[in-house]
Amino acid sequence: MKINTLTRSIQIGLVAVAVSTLSIQSRAEDVIRYKGRPVGTKVRIDGAANVHKWNMEGTIISGFFEVPASVDLTSAKGEIASKAEISIPVSSIKNTEWEGMSEVMLDAMHATNSPYIKFSLTSLNITTPGAAGKALVGDVKGDLIINNITNATAFPVSIETVEKGRLKITATDVPVKMTDFKIAPPVKLGIFTTDPDVKISFEWMVGVPKGAVAK
Repeated sequence: MKINTLTRSIQIGLVAVAVSTLSIQSRAEDVIRYKGRPVGTKVRIDGAANVHKWNMEGTIISGFFEVPASVDLTSAKGEIASKAEISIPVSSIKNTEWEGMSEVMLDAMHATNSPYIKFSLTSLNITTPGAAGKALVGDVKGDLIINNITNATAFPVSIETVEKGRLKITATDVPVKMTDFKIAPPVKLGIFTTDPDVKISFEWMVGVPKGAVAK
């Protein structure tokens, strides 16, 4: 009797483990996660001062973009249950034209204490489906974190399927006001003054890991 009870307990335990394993596998297969790739990625900040326009450029955007496995990004439309986390090292964005510009801006952005610009996606609405050789267009909403200050933001994006399992996500001239993130527009030598309004653009290359399935 005790042996039967023990055997039954073992069987129940094995079934529970099997169900749990299948559940985990199912959840993993429900989404496709694209991870940031270094090749081809670009980020740019454009601004203006009283004496000239300026820009800062970088090539590092880490993070991920996640969509349901059932979504075909070449033809999807409407609200997509997606997730994304973006992280850009502040120190990787530099100006190569004006001497001392990079240092001034990094200091203004408190790069030592807040070393990353971050964005967390809360919604993606595709307004124009993609097609062969053509990027889809949509609107995103999310939280933008600069100088450890978080503000809600929204801007249009395009998502191009470069090849199977590889995407290029592009945003152009996203408006950002420095003072909204408690960044004082730099003033240098009492002469050089900076406009608080800047624009951020990026081309973010993402791809699925080898062996993963992507549409």
